[in-house]
Parts: sequence; structure tokens; C-alpha cells
Amino acid sequence: MVTTMPKLNIDSEPNNVLYRLKRGLAGYVSYLAACEMNEAFSEYVLYEPTLRILTARGYTVRCEFPCPGMPRSKSGDVKKIDFEATGHGERIAIEVKWSKTKRLNVANDFNKLAALHKDDPQSRSFLCIFGRMSIIKNIHLIGGDFTEHGDAVYADMKRTKYGCRIFEISQ
Repeated sequence: MVTTMPKLNIDSEPNNVLYRLKRGLAGYVSYLAACEMNEAFSEYVLYEPTLRILTARGYTVRCEFPCPGMPRSKSGDVKKIDFEATGHGERIAIEVKWSKTKRLNVANDFNKLAALHKDDPQSRSFLCIFGRMSIIKNIHLIGGDFTEHGDAVYADMKRTKYGCRIFEISQ
């Protein structure tokens, strides 16, 4: 389920950095598409610009950090959250997804973000969805309760139309 929030003040944190992430990722991938890098596209392409934007805004960032409150599965690694950013009196967690379909199962991401929030109720947990505008414009998130955080940002360059939406776990 997804609900929508009212307009945000993008001058305050973490609203500012989340808006910059949306703008930056849409522009960055459009640039990569102009460089014929489409074969390399996956969510991992989004990690480096995400890290740069977070640190440029003064956050201390840990990438792929172990999720507190999530036990290790018998046959797998410790569950990890893509980004933890601390600064400006905030602790935020961000999971990043590159969606290639209009229906996206986010249950694992939701469970990790919810576990972190349960461990630290003052933290804020976000899901960053990236993809082609035609896919994410009407995306259907399956397996979690989220509220969209601000408006979507799309880079419409006529041939390439990429966008980014950010959702916060509903409290």
C-alpha cells in the first residue's frame, strides 16, 4: 500500500538530500545512456552517485551495513541495508531498487527497513525506486506499507526518460 504526503519543505534535511538523490540519479543515468552504457544498468550503478550526494550534504555514510534486529538466515549472509546516513541530527536508512517491471516485490526491503526502525525508533527508513518513467510512474509496490516522500523526479530527454521516486516506511 502506498499513500501520498503533502508537499515537503526541501530546504530541511533529510528532505533536501532525498530531493537531490532523485534529481541526481535521474540525470546521472540519462548521462550514462547518452554514453551507450545501457548494458551496465542495474541498481549497483546507483550506489556511487547516491554515496556522493549523501556525503556532499554532510552525512556520514555506511554502505551495506548489517541490519540490526534481522537474524542471519541459515543458508545466507547477514541481511544488509544499502545505505545508512547519519548527520543533521538524523539517522536514515536507504534501500535502492532499479525496477524493470510495474509490479515490484519489496517485502525483503520493507522487512529490513522495519527491523532497523524497530531497533531505533528515531531513525527514518526510505526505499528509493529508480527506473524508466513508463515503469515507475504507476509502480505497484508489493509487500510493504510505504508513503511516498515528495514528488517523483523524471529526466525526460526525449530518447531516455528515467525517474526516481522515494518512499518512507509507514509508521
